[in-house]
Amino acid sequence: MSLQQTVQEQVLQRLGKVGVEARQAVESALVGQHRSVHRGLSVEFAGHRPYQPGDDLRRLDWIVYARTDRYDIRLFEEETRLRATLVVDASGSMGYGSGVRNHGVEHITKLDYARWLAASLGFLMLRQSDAVGLAICDTEVRTHLPPASTMGHFLTVLDQLQERTPGGETSLASVLETLAARLSRRGLVILITDGFDDPERLLMALRYLRHRKQDVRIFQIVDPQEERFAFPGMIEFIGLEHEPRLKLDGDRVRSWYQKALAEHRHVLAQGCHAINVQLETLRTDEDLAFALVRILSAASGRATAVRQ
Repeated sequence: MSLQQTVQEQVLQRLGKVGVEARQAVESALVGQHRSVHRGLSVEFAGHRPYQPGDDLRRLDWIVYARTDRYDIRLFEEETRLRATLVVDASGSMGYGSGVRNHGVEHITKLDYARWLAASLGFLMLRQSDAVGLAICDTEVRTHLPPASTMGHFLTVLDQLQERTPGGETSLASVLETLAARLSRRGLVILITDGFDDPERLLMALRYLRHRKQDVRIFQIVDPQEERFAFPGMIEFIGLEHEPRLKLDGDRVRSWYQKALAEHRHVLAQGCHAINVQLETLRTDEDLAFALVRILSAASGRATAVRQ
Protein backbone atom coordinates (compact mmCIF):
# COMPACT_ATOMS: atom_id res chain seq x y z
CA MET A 1 0.00 0.00 0.00
CA SER A 2 1.34 3.44 -0.90
CA LEU A 3 2.08 6.10 1.70
CA GLN A 4 -0.86 8.17 0.46
CA GLN A 5 -3.30 5.25 0.74
CA THR A 6 -2.06 4.24 4.18
CA VAL A 7 -2.42 7.75 5.59
CA GLN A 8 -5.81 8.44 4.02
CA GLU A 9 -7.36 5.10 5.00
CA GLN A 10 -5.71 4.46 8.36
CA VAL A 11 -5.44 8.00 9.72
CA LEU A 12 -7.31 10.79 7.96
CA GLN A 13 -10.63 9.03 7.45
CA ARG A 14 -10.84 8.46 11.21
CA LEU A 15 -9.38 11.76 12.26
CA GLY A 16 -12.17 14.16 11.39
CA LYS A 17 -11.54 17.85 11.06
CA VAL A 18 -8.35 18.80 12.81
CA GLY A 19 -6.36 21.85 11.81
CA VAL A 20 -2.85 23.07 12.35
CA GLU A 21 -2.12 26.77 12.92
CA ALA A 22 1.03 28.68 13.68
CA ARG A 23 1.39 30.21 17.12
CA GLN A 24 2.91 33.38 15.81
CA ALA A 25 2.40 35.72 12.91
CA VAL A 26 3.42 34.37 9.51
CA GLU A 27 4.45 36.57 6.68
CA SER A 28 2.17 36.31 3.67
CA ALA A 29 -0.30 38.43 1.75
CA LEU A 30 -2.70 35.53 1.19
CA VAL A 31 -5.95 35.11 3.09
CA GLY A 32 -6.11 32.02 5.27
CA GLN A 33 -6.17 30.71 8.83
CA HIS A 34 -3.14 32.44 10.32
CA ARG A 35 -2.08 35.88 11.51
CA SER A 36 0.22 37.92 9.32
CA VAL A 37 2.78 40.58 10.12
CA HIS A 38 1.33 42.60 7.24
CA ARG A 39 -1.15 45.26 8.31
CA GLY A 40 -4.54 45.24 6.71
CA LEU A 41 -8.22 45.88 7.32
CA SER A 42 -9.30 42.58 8.88
CA VAL A 43 -11.08 42.20 12.21
CA GLU A 44 -8.14 41.73 14.61
CA PHE A 45 -6.93 45.01 16.14
CA ALA A 46 -3.13 45.36 16.30
CA GLY A 47 -2.44 48.86 17.66
CA HIS A 48 -1.90 52.46 16.56
CA ARG A 49 0.64 54.59 14.76
CA PRO A 50 0.73 58.36 14.14
CA TYR A 51 -1.15 59.72 11.13
CA GLN A 52 0.94 60.41 8.03
CA PRO A 53 -0.11 62.46 4.99
CA GLY A 54 -1.85 60.22 2.49
CA ASP A 55 -3.30 57.79 5.06
CA ASP A 56 -6.92 56.73 4.64
CA LEU A 57 -8.97 59.03 6.89
CA ARG A 58 -11.43 56.20 7.52
CA ARG A 59 -8.73 54.52 9.63
CA LEU A 60 -8.36 57.49 11.99
CA ASP A 61 -9.26 56.59 15.57
CA TRP A 62 -11.61 59.43 16.50
CA ILE A 63 -11.99 58.15 20.06
CA VAL A 64 -8.25 58.57 20.63
CA TYR A 65 -8.46 62.05 19.05
CA ALA A 66 -11.34 63.06 21.34
CA ARG A 67 -9.34 62.03 24.39
CA THR A 68 -5.83 63.17 23.45
CA ASP A 69 -6.05 65.49 20.40
CA ARG A 70 -3.73 63.03 18.61
CA TYR A 71 -4.31 61.81 15.06
CA ASP A 72 -3.66 58.06 15.29
CA ILE A 73 -4.25 55.41 12.64
CA ARG A 74 -5.77 52.07 13.65
CA LEU A 75 -3.76 48.99 12.60
CA PHE A 76 -5.14 45.50 12.11
CA GLU A 77 -3.59 42.10 11.49
CA GLU A 78 -4.49 40.17 8.39
CA GLU A 79 -5.06 36.46 8.42
CA THR A 80 -2.87 34.53 6.08
CA ARG A 81 -1.84 31.08 5.02
CA LEU A 82 0.87 29.21 6.81
CA ARG A 83 4.25 28.24 5.32
CA ALA A 84 5.39 25.02 6.96
CA THR A 85 8.51 22.90 6.49
CA LEU A 86 8.42 19.25 7.56
CA VAL A 87 11.92 18.19 8.63
CA VAL A 88 12.20 14.39 8.70
CA ASP A 89 15.21 12.72 10.31
CA ALA A 90 16.24 9.77 8.11
CA SER A 91 19.47 8.89 9.92
CA GLY A 92 20.41 5.30 10.72
CA SER A 93 18.78 5.22 14.15
CA MET A 94 15.40 5.95 12.55
CA GLY A 95 15.62 2.52 10.90
CA TYR A 96 15.17 0.76 14.24
CA GLY A 97 12.06 -1.34 14.78
CA SER A 98 11.47 -3.93 17.50
CA GLY A 99 8.67 -5.81 15.75
CA VAL A 100 5.79 -3.43 16.47
CA ARG A 101 2.73 -3.86 14.24
CA ASN A 102 0.69 -0.76 13.48
CA HIS A 103 -1.93 0.25 10.90
CA GLY A 104 -1.76 -3.18 9.31
CA VAL A 105 2.01 -3.01 8.75
CA GLU A 106 4.35 -5.56 10.34
CA HIS A 107 7.65 -4.57 11.96
CA ILE A 108 7.40 -0.83 11.44
CA THR A 109 10.44 1.35 12.00
CA LYS A 110 10.62 4.80 13.48
CA LEU A 111 11.07 6.17 9.97
CA ASP A 112 7.86 4.43 8.85
CA TYR A 113 5.97 6.15 11.64
CA ALA A 114 7.69 9.47 10.85
CA ARG A 115 6.55 9.17 7.21
CA TRP A 116 2.95 8.62 8.29
CA LEU A 117 3.09 11.55 10.70
CA ALA A 118 4.66 13.92 8.16
CA ALA A 119 2.16 12.92 5.46
CA SER A 120 -0.80 13.31 7.84
CA LEU A 121 0.27 16.76 9.02
CA GLY A 122 0.91 17.78 5.43
CA PHE A 123 -2.57 16.70 4.33
CA LEU A 124 -4.16 18.58 7.24
CA MET A 125 -2.34 21.78 6.39
CA LEU A 126 -2.93 21.41 2.67
CA ARG A 127 -6.64 21.08 3.43
CA GLN A 128 -6.41 24.58 4.91
CA SER A 129 -4.70 25.78 1.69
CA ASP A 130 -1.44 26.19 3.59
CA ALA A 131 1.97 25.76 1.94
CA VAL A 132 3.93 22.63 2.87
CA GLY A 133 7.60 21.94 2.25
CA LEU A 134 9.92 19.06 3.08
CA ALA A 135 13.50 18.56 4.24
CA ILE A 136 14.89 15.02 4.66
CA CYS A 137 18.15 14.86 6.57
CA ASP A 138 20.82 12.93 8.44
CA THR A 139 24.13 14.79 8.79
CA GLU A 140 22.95 17.25 6.14
CA VAL A 141 19.86 18.13 4.16
CA ARG A 142 19.50 15.40 1.52
CA THR A 143 16.20 16.57 0.04
CA HIS A 144 14.70 20.05 0.23
CA LEU A 145 11.38 21.05 -1.32
CA PRO A 146 10.34 24.65 -0.50
CA PRO A 147 6.75 25.14 0.73
CA ALA A 148 3.94 25.18 -1.83
CA SER A 149 0.18 24.70 -1.55
CA THR A 150 -0.64 22.62 -4.65
CA MET A 151 -1.58 18.94 -4.61
CA GLY A 152 0.95 18.23 -7.34
CA HIS A 153 3.73 19.58 -5.14
CA PHE A 154 2.51 17.58 -2.16
CA LEU A 155 2.45 14.36 -4.19
CA THR A 156 6.14 15.00 -4.84
CA VAL A 157 6.62 15.41 -1.08
CA LEU A 158 4.94 12.02 -0.53
CA ASP A 159 7.11 10.38 -3.20
CA GLN A 160 10.28 11.70 -1.56
CA LEU A 161 9.13 10.49 1.85
CA GLN A 162 8.28 7.02 0.57
CA GLU A 163 11.51 6.55 -1.35
CA ARG A 164 13.86 7.56 1.43
CA THR A 165 15.63 4.77 3.35
CA PRO A 166 17.33 5.30 6.72
CA GLY A 167 21.10 5.58 6.85
CA GLY A 168 23.97 7.75 7.92
CA GLU A 169 24.83 9.43 11.18
CA THR A 170 22.83 12.17 12.92
CA SER A 171 23.64 15.88 13.02
CA LEU A 172 20.38 17.72 13.60
CA ALA A 173 22.04 20.93 14.76
CA SER A 174 23.92 21.55 11.50
CA VAL A 175 20.83 20.59 9.49
CA LEU A 176 18.61 23.09 11.31
CA GLU A 177 21.22 25.82 11.03
CA THR A 178 21.37 25.23 7.26
CA LEU A 179 17.58 25.35 6.98
CA ALA A 180 17.31 28.45 9.13
CA ALA A 181 19.55 30.32 6.71
CA ARG A 182 17.28 29.29 3.83
CA LEU A 183 14.02 30.30 5.51
CA SER A 184 13.71 33.98 4.70
CA ARG A 185 10.04 34.26 5.69
CA ARG A 186 8.26 33.58 8.94
CA GLY A 187 6.68 30.16 9.19
CA LEU A 188 6.45 26.84 10.97
CA VAL A 189 9.18 24.18 11.21
CA ILE A 190 8.08 20.70 12.28
CA LEU A 191 10.99 18.44 13.21
CA ILE A 192 10.19 14.71 13.24
CA THR A 193 13.04 12.74 14.81
CA ASP A 194 13.98 10.29 17.53
CA GLY A 195 16.09 13.07 19.05
CA PHE A 196 19.18 10.89 19.47
CA ASP A 197 21.66 13.71 19.16
CA ASP A 198 23.57 16.04 21.46
CA PRO A 199 20.72 17.92 23.18
CA GLU A 200 22.76 21.04 23.91
CA ARG A 201 23.82 21.47 20.27
CA LEU A 202 20.27 20.75 19.14
CA LEU A 203 18.89 23.38 21.51
CA MET A 204 21.36 25.95 20.18
CA ALA A 205 20.09 25.32 16.65
CA LEU A 206 16.49 25.57 17.83
CA ARG A 207 17.25 28.94 19.42
CA TYR A 208 18.64 30.09 16.08
CA LEU A 209 15.43 29.02 14.33
CA ARG A 210 13.38 30.94 16.88
CA HIS A 211 15.65 33.95 16.36
CA ARG A 212 14.84 33.65 12.65
CA LYS A 213 11.14 34.08 13.55
CA GLN A 214 10.21 30.43 13.02
CA ASP A 215 7.56 28.66 15.06
CA VAL A 216 9.07 25.27 15.92
CA ARG A 217 7.53 21.97 16.97
CA ILE A 218 9.33 18.69 17.62
CA PHE A 219 7.66 15.31 17.38
CA GLN A 220 9.96 12.75 18.95
CA ILE A 221 9.40 9.20 17.68
CA VAL A 222 10.36 6.32 19.97
CA ASP A 223 10.07 2.54 19.75
CA PRO A 224 8.58 1.04 22.94
CA GLN A 225 11.58 -1.27 23.29
CA GLU A 226 13.85 1.78 23.50
CA GLU A 227 11.99 2.80 26.65
CA ARG A 228 11.62 -0.63 28.26
CA PHE A 229 15.05 -1.99 27.27
CA ALA A 230 13.66 -5.48 27.89
CA PHE A 231 16.74 -7.34 26.66
CA PRO A 232 17.47 -10.30 28.99
CA GLY A 233 20.96 -11.64 29.63
CA MET A 234 23.94 -11.25 27.34
CA ILE A 235 23.11 -9.68 24.00
CA GLU A 236 25.08 -8.10 21.16
CA PHE A 237 24.08 -4.59 20.11
CA ILE A 238 24.82 -3.51 16.54
CA GLY A 239 25.11 0.24 15.94
CA LEU A 240 22.92 1.73 13.21
CA GLU A 241 25.19 4.75 12.71
CA HIS A 242 28.60 3.07 12.42
CA GLU A 243 29.07 2.54 16.15
CA PRO A 244 31.11 -0.50 17.23
CA ARG A 245 29.34 -3.70 18.26
CA LEU A 246 28.84 -4.16 21.98
CA LYS A 247 28.18 -7.30 24.02
CA LEU A 248 26.36 -6.40 27.20
CA ASP A 249 24.27 -7.96 29.94
CA GLY A 250 20.91 -6.33 29.33
CA ASP A 251 19.72 -6.97 32.89
CA ARG A 252 22.77 -5.27 34.42
CA VAL A 253 22.81 -2.15 32.25
CA ARG A 254 19.02 -1.60 32.07
CA SER A 255 18.76 0.80 35.00
CA TRP A 256 21.81 2.78 33.80
CA TYR A 257 20.37 3.02 30.28
CA GLN A 258 16.95 4.15 31.49
CA LYS A 259 18.53 6.77 33.75
CA ALA A 260 20.61 8.13 30.85
CA LEU A 261 17.55 8.18 28.58
CA ALA A 262 15.50 10.02 31.20
CA GLU A 263 18.26 12.61 31.65
CA HIS A 264 18.51 13.15 27.89
CA ARG A 265 14.75 13.68 27.67
CA HIS A 266 14.75 16.02 30.65
CA VAL A 267 17.46 18.27 29.19
CA LEU A 268 15.68 18.41 25.84
CA ALA A 269 12.25 19.05 27.37
CA GLN A 270 13.49 21.80 29.70
CA GLY A 271 15.40 23.48 26.91
CA CYS A 272 12.43 23.40 24.54
CA HIS A 273 10.13 24.82 27.19
CA ALA A 274 12.55 27.69 27.83
CA ILE A 275 12.50 28.79 24.17
CA ASN A 276 8.80 28.11 23.58
CA VAL A 277 9.21 25.06 21.35
CA GLN A 278 6.46 22.45 21.51
CA LEU A 279 7.90 18.96 22.16
CA GLU A 280 5.71 15.86 21.93
CA THR A 281 6.63 12.17 22.16
CA LEU A 282 4.93 9.51 20.03
CA ARG A 283 5.50 5.75 20.27
CA THR A 284 5.47 3.60 17.18
CA ASP A 285 2.79 1.36 18.72
CA GLU A 286 0.44 4.33 19.21
CA ASP A 287 -2.50 4.74 16.84
CA LEU A 288 -1.54 7.79 14.81
CA ALA A 289 -5.07 9.17 14.49
CA PHE A 290 -5.45 9.15 18.27
CA ALA A 291 -1.92 10.53 18.69
CA LEU A 292 -2.71 13.49 16.42
CA VAL A 293 -5.88 14.30 18.35
CA ARG A 294 -3.90 14.09 21.59
CA ILE A 295 -1.03 16.35 20.58
CA LEU A 296 -3.12 18.92 18.72
CA SER A 297 -5.70 19.09 21.49
CA ALA A 298 -2.96 19.48 24.09
CA ALA A 299 -1.44 22.31 22.09
CA SER A 300 -4.85 23.97 21.84
CA GLY A 301 -5.24 23.73 25.61
CA ARG A 302 -1.93 25.55 26.02
CA ALA A 303 -3.27 28.38 23.82
CA THR A 304 -0.78 27.69 21.02
CA ALA A 305 -3.25 28.54 18.26
CA VAL A 306 -3.90 24.95 17.24
CA ARG A 307 -7.60 24.30 16.74
CA GLN A 308 -9.95 21.39 16.20
